[in-house]
Amino acid sequence: MLLFGLVFAAPALPQKPQPSPELKKQDFFVGSWRLEGTTKQSTFGPGGQKFESREDLEWMPGGFFLLVHSYSGGKLDSITVIGYDLREKVFTHTSFTSSGQTELWKGTADNDSWTWTRDATVSGKSVVERLAIKKTSPDSYAFVVEMKPGDSATWSIVAEGTGAKTK
Repeated sequence: MLLFGLVFAAPALPQKPQPSPELKKQDFFVGSWRLEGTTKQSTFGPGGQKFESREDLEWMPGGFFLLVHSYSGGKLDSITVIGYDLREKVFTHTSFTSSGQTELWKGTADNDSWTWTRDATVSGKSVVERLAIKKTSPDSYAFVVEMKPGDSATWSIVAEGTGAKTK
């Protein structure tokens, strides 16, 4: 009888934490991508500049964070860690650039679209930047980057482009 009592008195083993189901919305991005686009004329710049880059995305072991290596001109340009904040119910996106900057974004996701925002400084002035991504096929997406002065309600498109999965 004593053995029976010990089995039920033993403390429960702690459950291994599981990633938020929300993170599955980022599965679409796992792989290698080629991005290209053009800057647009706005109060933030003259526009007309073409750009392209490459991104490699993979899940960190455990599945809690998506790691992004971004390349421009064939060189590593930034490293990003994407996660999910259960308390705020938002995605987090922290980038560390080759120019020494740290960018902190927060985002939301629906079935086929993602929206990221961050506070930034351009020419010494506070701005809000917004990145909207729309899935266009299982292997591609379109994106729009907008900015607005921190005290304004008016957004300006500063860049548009596409991403295509290469593997």
